[in-house]
Amino acid sequence: MLLGDLYKEGLRKTPDKAAIIFSGTSKSYAEFDESVKRTAGALLGIDVTRGDRVALFMRNCVELVEFYFACFRIGAVAVPLNHRYVEDEVVYAVNHCSASVLIADHELYGIVNDIHNRVPTVKRILAVGYGSSGAEHSWESMAAVAPRGLKLPEVKREDPAMVMYTSGSTEKPKGVTYTHTAVFNLCNSRKISMGLTEDEVGLAATAICHAGGSFGVAFPTLLAGGTVVIMETPDPLLFLECVEKYRPTSTLLLPAQLLDVLDASEAGDTDFSCFSDVYSGGDYVSLDLYERFLAITGLELNQLYGMTECEGMCFTPPSLPVKYGSVGKPRHGVELRLVDLEGNDVVTGEPGEILAKSDSMMTGYWNDEKHTSLAYTQDGWFKTGDEGKQDEDGYYYFAGRIKEIIIKRGSNVAPGEVEEVLDDHPQISLSGVVGTPDKRQGQLIHAFIELNPGLENPPGEEELRAYTSKRLAAYKVPDRWTIVETLPRNEIGKIDRRGLHALAKKLDAG
Repeated sequence: MLLGDLYKEGLRKTPDKAAIIFSGTSKSYAEFDESVKRTAGALLGIDVTRGDRVALFMRNCVELVEFYFACFRIGAVAVPLNHRYVEDEVVYAVNHCSASVLIADHELYGIVNDIHNRVPTVKRILAVGYGSSGAEHSWESMAAVAPRGLKLPEVKREDPAMVMYTSGSTEKPKGVTYTHTAVFNLCNSRKISMGLTEDEVGLAATAICHAGGSFGVAFPTLLAGGTVVIMETPDPLLFLECVEKYRPTSTLLLPAQLLDVLDASEAGDTDFSCFSDVYSGGDYVSLDLYERFLAITGLELNQLYGMTECEGMCFTPPSLPVKYGSVGKPRHGVELRLVDLEGNDVVTGEPGEILAKSDSMMTGYWNDEKHTSLAYTQDGWFKTGDEGKQDEDGYYYFAGRIKEIIIKRGSNVAPGEVEEVLDDHPQISLSGVVGTPDKRQGQLIHAFIELNPGLENPPGEEELRAYTSKRLAAYKVPDRWTIVETLPRNEIGKIDRRGLHALAKKLDAG
């Protein structure tokens, strides 16, 4: 199935039923479909067509979902950007995928309105939310005068549908590429594994510019003919309000986000009985979180494991009991293996790298043959870079990260990306960045700085924080700073990350 038709069963059976609810306003399947048609037509009217990349710099809103499906309808490639990006990060992603159009919501538009000279392939930068004001940058004004009745391009199932940028372990973000077939298979797999029906009310509590909010909640719910409730922000009180008002049947939250919900005094008075499943993933789920969640809600928390390259590949299906600490079993259509350093399968109970294979995962990294090749074994298994174990009942357990990726409140931070910014500072000789454990955030970012010798006025923490904040999203800015005379190095002169971890651990203990 082509993704432009993903929600067509709901449209056919229940056109007047709420497809999406956002900020107290409901859109029926029929209304949503009309909006998608108008948006698709407007994109064609500004010369966007099959294969063109459309960068979407938007926070949670109905329009973002409509842009997704409008792109699918005309064969354009939707490129959602993290709404927390700063200007340099947007410029990198837009240039990397050679986007032809950049569309931002009106509050984020100020970040990108002056980058025309930095993004040569982009023909238009437009803002959603200004209405029909006639402003040159208004999407609504442009859409109102765009030509109508243009013929839809022929779209093929193996055409790329989405590119989602994710941080690698040490380098710049990579463009995770999904075809129409892969996204449909992922959503259908979710529907089958979760037992979704037209009665589903999926609460999208995380950002739908990420895989968890879109692939994990919104798209499968629409495929099932259910109703998607989209939260504007990850506010715990808003979450509890949505639970009481809309009675969702499933949701996905980050562990830190769930902790905020449970910490709210109103949580004890909230009726959670509407849920059949509450999933949490993207970071470490502690035993205390399982127990607190059960005590307050009366429900078992379902931990999942996934990544942008293969969203929600593992969780506990409704037919099986939850095991604390386990990420469950592979969802429908996903195969997993655990291998040692030589690539041999490990025995039950022993740790090994998690390898995955599925027709519901990425096809590779956009315009990056090198990293695509490195990501797979010769026989086609995707190397997650994560370590896991399996018990005798076939349940999987996440055991740690082989990569140096830092995961803070469920967001991936590549040490190398932060180090690249720090090393550009004229007074810094070299930097090293590692993650350090934190009970609430999962991990914090600890930057070790080696300054140039002989500085009369060396930069302090506040100056370094302000400098970094100009070039990196706030969640990537280091939380802790340590100035050292010399960074630990290995025998060939590279930064010794084990030494940095040991130093960070020593400082945390002290």
